Amino acid sequence: MERKRIVFGGTGVTSVKAYGKIKFPFTELKPTKTNEKYSPELEKKRFETAVKSTIKSTKALAQRARETIGENEAQIFEIHAMLLEDEDFLDSVYLEIEKGKSAEDSVLESGEKYSYILRSLGDEYLSARATDIKDVCYGIIDTLSAKTEKNIQEDEQYILVANDLTPTETVKLDKSKILGFATFEGTPSSHTAILARAMAIPAVVGIGKIPKEFDGMYAILDGIKGRLIINPSENEVLELENERKREEKIVKEHERYLRSIMHRPAVTESGQKVLIYANIGDIDEVDGALSNGAEGIGLLRSEFMYLARESEPSEDALFKIYKEIAIKMQGKRVVIRTLDIGADKQISYLPLEKEENPALGLRGVRLCLDRKELFKSQIRAILKASAFGRVSIMIPMISTKKEVLECKELIEKSKKELLMAGINFDSKIEIGIMIETPASAIISDILAREVDFFSVGTNDLTQYTYAIDRQNSRVSRIGDESHEAIMRLIKFSADAIHEAGGWIGVCGEMAADLSLTQDFVDIGIDELSVSVPYLLGVRGKVSSCK
Repeated sequence: MERKRIVFGGTGVTSVKAYGKIKFPFTELKPTKTNEKYSPELEKKRFETAVKSTIKSTKALAQRARETIGENEAQIFEIHAMLLEDEDFLDSVYLEIEKGKSAEDSVLESGEKYSYILRSLGDEYLSARATDIKDVCYGIIDTLSAKTEKNIQEDEQYILVANDLTPTETVKLDKSKILGFATFEGTPSSHTAILARAMAIPAVVGIGKIPKEFDGMYAILDGIKGRLIINPSENEVLELENERKREEKIVKEHERYLRSIMHRPAVTESGQKVLIYANIGDIDEVDGALSNGAEGIGLLRSEFMYLARESEPSEDALFKIYKEIAIKMQGKRVVIRTLDIGADKQISYLPLEKEENPALGLRGVRLCLDRKELFKSQIRAILKASAFGRVSIMIPMISTKKEVLECKELIEKSKKELLMAGINFDSKIEIGIMIETPASAIISDILAREVDFFSVGTNDLTQYTYAIDRQNSRVSRIGDESHEAIMRLIKFSADAIHEAGGWIGVCGEMAADLSLTQDFVDIGIDELSVSVPYLLGVRGKVSSCK
């Protein structure tokens, strides 16, 4: 084939470029249907076992995404786990199994049906969700077939070219080998595109079919203009290389600067100090937080102790983990959020009634006050851990003063029980609440008299204030583009807690948005808590604020 310059156009999803050989390392592994008859009872058991296993691996993937990319990206896989428990989907698979089909064929049949419906609606957002259905179904089928993950053996870096990538395939990409990817299908609103942006991987989607004879040829992947240029000119390659060197130099200089201030207090030019804390979901993240200069843990999600298990963790199991984290933090503050499940987070061994709108249902503190023994085991574990470090209790999803008073009453009861048992704890342990409902922000002056601190969960506060689904790209931009209402609620809350002598932090996604750091400083935020990868950047930004 003549090596002439050929351009394939699509849609860029990341504002970065890459140059290298293109590879077609794997083809889409679509399961093959069979016409054999199978025992429905046996296939149902196989399917149910596979679903449980897939839910577990999907939640582990969510945790991996949470640790390496961010909370919003982790929620993509939390949604996948929810799809695996969707009654309509499960019933559809059972119906196919009753026809004598294998579990694999039944899952494939149901997945294709749901995907077809979504694609036929002519809506870009819903069409993009069809890939999520496929991802979930292929995960179950791989488990049923005991398939191992696709193992791509490449000795050099390359630009991956494929028909499409699922979110699971995307988050598992080896960034040491993948220069970027181009897909024949896909849209900018797909979860795959969202992950590519978060991972800063050069990516172009929807470029149309590329003949396999181009495999191994050199190309420029332009995520800005949305192009794959095969056999680019020497000038194009030289220009890209010079651009890369300039950017690399700037990045290295900035990284050196950030490392140099990593263990210094984050102080603005006017002398205002802001604490830089880490959001973590597992004990394994503590070392990374400390090595990146975290001055404390602003959000320890207790859910990881529940989601990663087959049965409810005991009070002692919770205590041991919290104690270990407190000791590791060596006197630095550790804010432990009590169990926040419901809505997008479900636990199989703690069945909850199906709700029409889970985001507005029995979740967070509402669930804990509904099941007080579940709540008390958490409180007692946190109290016992407070004897080994600077530990604080934080209650999520507060909307009323009554909820706060009920929580405080249970905390006091737990303290008395520990005193009676001769168990040590910090009698002056800090108690805080999350400001993540408009109601809590509006009555923050009342709530501030009852607690020691506030922590603003901007993800939910944005969702509830603007009445948007954060996972729906058709409306999520409203919250991304309009921060005025949220900032007013945060300022009102900051003024209220400061007047009462307490402190306020921000632990939601907005805390890592460097375009908002100066606004948080102006409002008087005392602490910003972000995922480990963002710690250095936020510290550097605070230091440059006025």
